[in-house]
Amino acid sequence: ICNCEDNPKSSKKRSRAAFSHAQVYELERRFNLQRYLSGPERADLAGALKLTETQVKIWFQNRRYKTKRRQMAAELATTPTTTLAKRVAVKVLVRNDQRQYNTEELPSPSAPPLYQSFPYYPYMFCFQPWVSGNTLSGGLY
Repeated sequence: ICNCEDNPKSSKKRSRAAFSHAQVYELERRFNLQRYLSGPERADLAGALKLTETQVKIWFQNRRYKTKRRQMAAELATTPTTTLAKRVAVKVLVRNDQRQYNTEELPSPSAPPLYQSFPYYPYMFCFQPWVSGNTLSGGLY
């Protein structure tokens, strides 16, 4: 069990700032005009409202996040469910390791397979026929 009276760090924790109705009204009014404040604008607003610049900065950050959350929730609510997931009929080709189709039923490919024209040589990168001579004594490397 933690005895908070013995813990010196607990006394440093800030309490939640309680804004007056007038302060919140002015913060909201200013937020509706501009979502971001420059340093001097923040200092002027903080002085006018008798708040610290940090309080104004954090209030604007929290308000932007709140706006973003509400906007995302509204977009999610207006998105039709048909666009979220569609059911598509798919022909079963294999069931229990047994082919369920005739080869004549499958459409023929309209283009030749890519790798028939270009064979794959996995070790060709090891050979460098364009490098001649000793590469350690004045070659490319």
